Amino acid sequence: MTSANSARFPELTVSGSPIDMGHQIGEHFRGQIVELSELVLERFNKGSQTKISWNQAENVARRSFGRVDEYFPDPLDELRGTAEASGVPVERLMVLNARNMLADTSEGCTSIMVSDEAAESGKGFAGQNWDNDPAMAPLSAVITRKGLGKASFTSWLQPGLVAYMGFSSSGIGICMNALNGPSNSSGLPWYFFVRAILEAQTTDDAVAAVKSAPRALTANAAMITTEGPLNLEIAPGSVESIEADSDGVLVHTNHCVHPEMTANNEQYSERIYGQSFERRDRGRGLLSAQLSNGKVSIDHAKALLSDHDGFPTSICRHPNDDVNTGWQRSVISIILEPGENRMHVSNGNPCENTYEIYNAG
Repeated sequence: MTSANSARFPELTVSGSPIDMGHQIGEHFRGQIVELSELVLERFNKGSQTKISWNQAENVARRSFGRVDEYFPDPLDELRGTAEASGVPVERLMVLNARNMLADTSEGCTSIMVSDEAAESGKGFAGQNWDNDPAMAPLSAVITRKGLGKASFTSWLQPGLVAYMGFSSSGIGICMNALNGPSNSSGLPWYFFVRAILEAQTTDDAVAAVKSAPRALTANAAMITTEGPLNLEIAPGSVESIEADSDGVLVHTNHCVHPEMTANNEQYSERIYGQSFERRDRGRGLLSAQLSNGKVSIDHAKALLSDHDGFPTSICRHPNDDVNTGWQRSVISIILEPGENRMHVSNGNPCENTYEIYNAG
């Protein structure tokens, strides 16, 4: 099906010092950032069993400043520039970046990674659906950052976030999944690690950056790199890597897979989102079936990400009657081709909306 909703997300390329890039983002997206800063807590509370006040949220954000400044000072300077240009207090922007530290929420996402050898084009790619709050779509954009002395990167995100799903000039593309496991309130917010991965010059540098700083959450980084697919299950106390299967593909959803992490699946079972095991098996099955007939193309990936097996918590998620999560949907579907300096993004469920192509700015 093709929907009339095929609009592209707004695009911006920024460059210069961190504070300069922040000023450019804050000036260009002032309206969206103001609206997002007012909505972020309301929308978070909609998906959480524990309701958080602004005072509690800003206290969490304030605790993050010192640690972020110690390990990732440049993105923090960017946030300060964004705050100055948009008129939104930097504490509110930190709430946005630390939102998944506030309390447990129910979020999905299915990620796939395909190696050069398994890809029909000969160049690997990664993709995912972002199952979340549809109110975030009008407040989202595609931003390319060209920082000084770092890899440049392009990502889809809400302006005010320091990074989200995207790809870099170093050939790294990152998707992500919420993951069940422990948290540490003294650790750093997740999106700063995503930023470090995207600004790294090599895959080794990206992994080292994740390991070198205290981590607040258990989360999953589903990556395609110049060396092939790489999945990092990241927890406060460990970082475990999962490489592609022998056929060159990898699928990850919302439960732990690495043997050192699977104990979380029982200990934190209440955090495993909608048919995570079934979605992973379904994704692997679809990729294996395709590989038995040849190789995996971008169109095959789009079909997989449009799959409705297991509805309502299928790979392509639609609103349903579930009291806690039925209001969510696949807000976007994204496929990253860092080797081609581009990504494909659907504005809404991929079964109903076309993918638009975004090149590095």
